[in-house]
Amino acid sequence: MNGIHPGLIAGLIIVPMVIALIVQAYVAHKYTERFEALLANCAFVTGNKTTFQYAGLMGKVMRTGLISMVLAMPGVFMRRGLIDLDEVKRFPPRLKRLLVTQLVIHILLFAALIISHYAQPANI
Repeated sequence: MNGIHPGLIAGLIIVPMVIALIVQAYVAHKYTERFEALLANCAFVTGNKTTFQYAGLMGKVMRTGLISMVLAMPGVFMRRGLIDLDEVKRFPPRLKRLLVTQLVIHILLFAALIISHYAQPANI
């Protein structure tokens, strides 16, 4: 058996994924309404609020994740007329950094998990 066991590599990626999800759930539970109040004129945010408002914690996690996408890529949403760019620009930098960092961490950990899966040698 050469190299490191694949289960160890997966564990080293999945544990941070779980921690990141717990942190996102806490941030979503605590601050979702505040984030939405800061983006009150954005049709995308208000539409997602009406869609996910009765979904409990999972709905708040979805709403917070979608807000972080709006903050990370405002140009995509602006071209479709779904956001108010002035509100996005006025969004507090500290909160924006928190949400965008969470999004980037989730994407990087998911990509690492996929890469580690396909980088394993096949068992013959």
